[in-house]
Amino acid sequence: MLESILLLAGMSILLIGSPGPAAMALAATGAQHSWKQGLPLVAGLICGAQLTGLLTSAGVLALLNRWPEARLTMQAVGGTFVLLMALRMLSGGTKVIDDQGRSRTTFGFRSGILMNILNPKAYAVFMLLISNYLPPMPSPWQSVLLLEAVALLASLLVASGWLLLGLWLGRMISSPIGQQRLRALFAALMVIFVLPMLRSIPD
Repeated sequence: MLESILLLAGMSILLIGSPGPAAMALAATGAQHSWKQGLPLVAGLICGAQLTGLLTSAGVLALLNRWPEARLTMQAVGGTFVLLMALRMLSGGTKVIDDQGRSRTTFGFRSGILMNILNPKAYAVFMLLISNYLPPMPSPWQSVLLLEAVALLASLLVASGWLLLGLWLGRMISSPIGQQRLRALFAALMVIFVLPMLRSIPD
């Protein structure tokens, strides 16, 4: 049982922590802000992952597969949301004032939740974990609790890791021009990561 749980944890970290729009938002937030100012986004992404895991366990992915229109709507809304976040990253958007009096973009708790629950791929990740790596448990509720506990740990680790990477990059690239280019890079990567989801929407 312990080996199965460790395998589930390892795959959760790999799948949940893979590069994507949420990871880029975390890195961009870390590059521009302090650890404390990045915590709302981290908390939102963790809560979003927990909700996605619960919804997947309740059969949301099966419903999305049964009704393609609902899946396409989620893809369109989720992709548009990520594009708006990338645009906000470039243009300034919601801002906070740092210790040196400079205005910088920040993403908060709500953005973190929406990035997960509006992403069909997040449901596919949890379905993969449930169908291939979740060890058999005496009851369905215990299976859900195990999945949520492992996902919580994995989300905490990977979200903190991406935020720390951003903090390190922010210290390495501290000039205004360098910060602007770094912000543009993260925004471009967010768009690149969301393009496959948008391209799969039929005309």
